[in-house]
Order: sequence, then structure tokens, then C-alpha cells
Amino acid sequence: MKKRYYSPELKEQAVRLSYQRENIKELADELGIEVQRIYKWRKAAQTTTLPKPERPIPDDTLEIKRLRKALKEKELELEILKKAVHIFSKSDGKSMDL
Repeated sequence: MKKRYYSPELKEQAVRLSYQRENIKELADELGIEVQRIYKWRKAAQTTTLPKPERPIPDDTLEIKRLRKALKEKELELEILKKAVHIFSKSDGKSMDL
């Protein structure tokens, strides 16, 4: 039995199409390839895909995050104060006995 050679372009196209199709067996039949070979190429493509290098976070982004956090804290403080004013305004200035 003669070993078949598949070009990298064919492999890449088969992998790409396999993610777009629901039925990989039909795709394999159309391409004249064994189904297991497509799965093997998919696995190889996942392991060879290198992760994107991390980009440094700009100082502006860090400043925005810090300001958003500070804003949330101030909004929480304001909400607490509003509730306190509401509670004490109900008592009409009378002292509360505990």
C-alpha cells in the first residue's frame, strides 16, 4: 500500500472546513480522506497554534480600571448615606430608644 502525501494547504483547508461543517464524515468523503485523518490534522493544528504574545497593558487602561473602582466605592458610600438619611428622617428628629 502506497503512502499518500497531503499538501499543507489541503490539510489546512480540510481543518478549516471541518469546523464549518456539521458532518465531518461527508466532508471526508468529498475530499477522499479518512475521517480519522481529519481529526488527526485538527489536533495537530491546535497544538501547533501558538498563543498570541501578551501585549503590555497601557497605563491609560490601568488608570481607567483604578478610577472605575474608586467610582464604585463612592457610589456605594453615597447609597449608604442616602439610606441613613432616609432612616433618620422617618424618626422626625425624635431620639430612638434602644
